[in-house]
Amino acid sequence: MAETRPGEEIEQRLQHDADELDERIDKLGDHIDEARGKAEARADENEPLEEAAGDWEDSEPAPSPGGDDAEGAFDDPETADEEDDEDF
Repeated sequence: MAETRPGEEIEQRLQHDADELDERIDKLGDHIDEARGKAEARADENEPLEEAAGDWEDSEPAPSPGGDDAEGAFDDPETADEEDDEDF
């Protein structure tokens, strides 16, 4: 039987684990590159939509729900009682 020095087995395990981690890192890098490629392809497909969505910036704003004069658009709780008293 061949004798091994005390740290040789540990060194072999560490080397095996390091090699395995290198393989996993390479695979992860491949997955990241693939995902980036897919994301860029989707971004290229959606580019015309982004341009069309930006057209509204040059248009006039929509009228507010209360019209141009938004007075009375909401009731101020502090003045609501005073206004109610005026109606009677």
